[in-house]
Amino acid sequence: MAPPALKLSEDEIDDLLYFSRTGDKDELTTMLSSLAEREKVSPAEILAGAKDEGKSTCLHMATGNGHAEIVSLILSHLASRPKEESKAFLDTPNEFGNTGMHWAALGGHLEVVKLLVQAGAAPALANDKNYVPLDLASFGEKFDVVDYFLKEAGMLEDDNAEGGLDGAVANVEIEDEQEEIVEESATASAQK
Repeated sequence: MAPPALKLSEDEIDDLLYFSRTGDKDELTTMLSSLAEREKVSPAEILAGAKDEGKSTCLHMATGNGHAEIVSLILSHLASRPKEESKAFLDTPNEFGNTGMHWAALGGHLEVVKLLVQAGAAPALANDKNYVPLDLASFGEKFDVVDYFLKEAGMLEDDNAEGGLDGAVANVEIEDEQEEIVEESATASAQK
């Protein structure tokens, strides 16, 4: 999303991240507007360009701290962007592969997790340790978030196949293992 000509100072990036982390909506809004006007870009492009040295964004900071109002503000700026750009920003990983969804799940911020899911963020991207947000919520004993993810997965399952997994495997027949061994032995003997 961020154009190559975007010139944000380290202090400006730090301020944007700080306002997102602390939930200071007024300061974040003012700064986004000011920088967008100066750079002649949208606030969404400013948000996309504001990353710390660990590649964490304003979205990471807001989600990790459970600031639903800031997350909603960020999402409102993304709404004017092409869907692919918005999705890419929502699923932007930091240097450890964690997205805003990972941070929200780890912190047990259910309202934020729901906002992200509704906005189209991927709920099952793995980080560099191969953990998905559900894993992080489980490790942190954030069971309301775990339950939400499992419920959402069940609804997706139901949408994908009538009856979910039960419907998908209803007509699958499993041969008796003993029968299979006998058939393999007969085949091997015939080949000798």
